[in-house]
Amino acid sequence: MNSLVSPDDHWVIWTFLVGMAALSLFLEQKFKIIRKFTGAATALCAGMLVSNIGLMPFESPSYDVVWEYIVPLVIPLLLIKTDFRVIFKETGRFAGAFHISALGTVFGSFIAVALLYTLIDDLELIGPAMTASYIGGSVNFVSVVSMFNPPKDLMNATLVADSGVMIIYFLFLITLPGIHLARRFFPITDKSIEIAGTNNSHQQGDYWKPKPIGLVDIGKSLAIAFAIAMISIKTSRFFNGPEMPVIIKMVLGQQYLVLTTISILFPIIFPKSAKKLVGNEELGTFFIFIFFVMIGLPASFTKVVLEAPIMIIFCAIILFVNFLFTFGLGKLFKYELEELVLAAIVTSGGPMSGVAAAISKKWQNLIFPSLMLGIWGYVIGNYIGYMVGILLQAIL
Repeated sequence: MNSLVSPDDHWVIWTFLVGMAALSLFLEQKFKIIRKFTGAATALCAGMLVSNIGLMPFESPSYDVVWEYIVPLVIPLLLIKTDFRVIFKETGRFAGAFHISALGTVFGSFIAVALLYTLIDDLELIGPAMTASYIGGSVNFVSVVSMFNPPKDLMNATLVADSGVMIIYFLFLITLPGIHLARRFFPITDKSIEIAGTNNSHQQGDYWKPKPIGLVDIGKSLAIAFAIAMISIKTSRFFNGPEMPVIIKMVLGQQYLVLTTISILFPIIFPKSAKKLVGNEELGTFFIFIFFVMIGLPASFTKVVLEAPIMIIFCAIILFVNFLFTFGLGKLFKYELEELVLAAIVTSGGPMSGVAAAISKKWQNLIFPSLMLGIWGYVIGNYIGYMVGILLQAIL
């Protein structure tokens, strides 16, 4: 279908990509209803709308630029300050609850694909991305999607379905501590109050305050991210050569696995430089929103509407198994309800979802651990998602 904007009119296309990403972020901050729907889903749907009504093209070289250059920068921007050795010192026993929940996501993905793969093509290609997303967050979805390249319509239908299912799951988890039946299994005790810090009156509003970011901060963050991306891409291309053994290709030949590894090595090798970085998370998040606008543009409304219902069931199965593992094994290993609720929220929704839930419930002692373990989810999500994808392709 011809569009009003030519596929080669890059200035107009990039103005829309960046402008819509900024607008989606603004709307998410401004309106509660958009916050529940998520800014990412808003960006995606906006992209779908303008292409399907003929304003923007379904295909353009500009979209390839996002895949080739913007997406690889996201991982280093979000991880170059994360010294994962510190995470376990700061999170204590809560880390165990997080990993139980992450294990539930892995099993949930295998079960969901096994139950539904005969109903929809290429489900094994989107399963790894949702595994990674329900361990870390959007950054992992972006990375693992790039590894397995599922059809764009399937990818968009999954994201639309995920937004709806996540709203229901979050609302359920947040209200769970107030449900009498839940408290029969996980009663309030002195231990649970101490772990959550319910009686701690210290305010934690700093998480939502704007941070001062200077021009030099932006320059340093981008320069380091570009350097890590360049080294990672060159390395993965070298080890992905035809003469390389298969096992080497599977590990060192994977661009996003190498990107993740070098990104988490940076703060270990250069701890002082990493601590001084400011603004890298903000830049990485904005780039993710550009990606979400872009992947909406090639999508057909008709295909997304047809495929979204089955993908709702797909996402729901993963999260249902996540829930069973989190609270079943959590009870077995004597975790408190507050820890398990946040573990399920952090794995399925990412670090800031966990922080928001902890603040809203006044579980002060679990706010910082939720943030740290959410970032840890960024680190391990790509590796686990990739391994799930390899196993699914081998099985199916």
